[in-house]
Order: sequence, then structure tokens, then C-alpha cells
Amino acid sequence: MKTRLAVVALLCAAASVASAQRSASDGPEGIDSVYTEYLTQVLKRWVPLRADMAPSSREAGSVAMMCVATIGAERYVGMIQRQRIHATLSIVEDVLDEIDHYKDLFPGTIDVRVLTGSRRPVPGTPTATRFDTAWVQRPPIFLLPDIRYEMSNQVEKTPTRAVYRYKFRVGDKLIASDGFVVVEAIDAATTQFTEYDFFNGHWGPLPMWLVWRESLKAAFQSDVAIRLKAEQPTLSYARIAAEAERLASSESERFERCFADRQAVLP
Repeated sequence: MKTRLAVVALLCAAASVASAQRSASDGPEGIDSVYTEYLTQVLKRWVPLRADMAPSSREAGSVAMMCVATIGAERYVGMIQRQRIHATLSIVEDVLDEIDHYKDLFPGTIDVRVLTGSRRPVPGTPTATRFDTAWVQRPPIFLLPDIRYEMSNQVEKTPTRAVYRYKFRVGDKLIASDGFVVVEAIDAATTQFTEYDFFNGHWGPLPMWLVWRESLKAAFQSDVAIRLKAEQPTLSYARIAAEAERLASSESERFERCFADRQAVLP
């Protein structure tokens, strides 16, 4: 274990040096995954939404989810989520910027903190900032130890859109994590939330279906929690968590269908 962590730490250091001059379009520093280039291209080809692009009936007031399969790695979890939030872009950004409260929004999260001294500008891009975060999460099965890892983050904001990019930095059970959240103003009172999320880990004896089920449930709950906090800022985090849990409990069949219908986005 110590040898593996030492190797990961060396890889992180090498990646940090090699990417010191990265532009904002290259994403955050950290360890590239099999999805890094794909995510970079998705963002480069991003088409801004317009107010007349109404959500489908399945998306309206809910979280639309697509499960993504990784060929040759069945336990590599991937998903794309979308939802409309009835709140201004700035309010949604405020929710996402409150990293100290991520433990209240993301199920199973014990602690999240920005590493001291890690905030830094992105060369040539005054609208972007990079920083590193440390996470502690509970495993899907209570008998297993807590999962500890660090992420490299990058946030870039414009008047109509904000991109929250993240990538795995170092950890024990987690071996890859790569994704982004895009929030964009649809009109003066509506924001579109889109997330692409891919991760893999040393899951031990956990069956594949359990890893996927718990991951989909947690993603759904965190999306709902973000929406509720933005739409009803005075709600306590305890009430938000309870409501997100209640809504997720009725979505079991949808999670199963998503898992069964997962599609690959890479050849």
C-alpha cells in the first residue's frame, strides 16, 4: 500500500511540473484518466443553451441520467446528468462555491476542504482559478474503511456560464476520477446544470451492481440537494438531505434501467 501511494505521489508531482503552463482549456492538473481527452473535447465543442431549448418532459423538474460503460472495465462508473434549476446562475454558483458545505450536499461525505495554499491563477486566463481539495467519504458497506483522496479543481466563470472541472490527484481506494459540472444561464431566473462524471477504484469484494447502484443514488441525491439549496436557500441542510433521500428512494427502478442500458462513449 505504501509503495503504491509513493508511486502515485511521484506521478502527481511529475504531472504537476509538466502541466504548469497549461491553459484553462487543458483543464486542471492531476492524473489524466482514459476520459480526460474526451472531456476536454466535449467542453471545446460545447454549444450554449438558449431559452427556447425547452427540456423534455422527462427532464423537466427531475434529473436526467445516462450511464456510460467503459469497455473492458465494468466497474469504471460513468454518468451524464442534467437538470433545470429555477434560480439565477449566480445563486447556483454560490451553492457550488461553498465547498465547506459539500459534506452536507454529497451523501456519504464526511469532510471536504480546500488544501491550504493551493489556490492559484491559471496562466493567461484571468477568469479561471485552480485549487486542490481533500475528501473523506464513507464506503458503500459500513465494514470497510473510509475512502480518502485529493482532487485537482479548476473553476472558470463568464457572465453566462461557469465550468467546474475536477480530476483525481492522489488517494488510496480511488484510482481515477475525472469530470466537470457546467452551469449556464437559460434566462434571468433559470439555470441549466450538466455533469459528466467518471471514476474507478479498488472496490474489493463489492459486486459490480452494488457499486453502480450506490453511485447512481448518491449522484441523484447530490444533484437534487444542489437544486433544492439554490431554489430554496433558507432550507436547512438536514431538510435538504432528507428530501433528496426521499426522492431517491422512489428512483430505484430508474437506476437499474440506467445501469442495464449503459452505453460507451469511447471506442
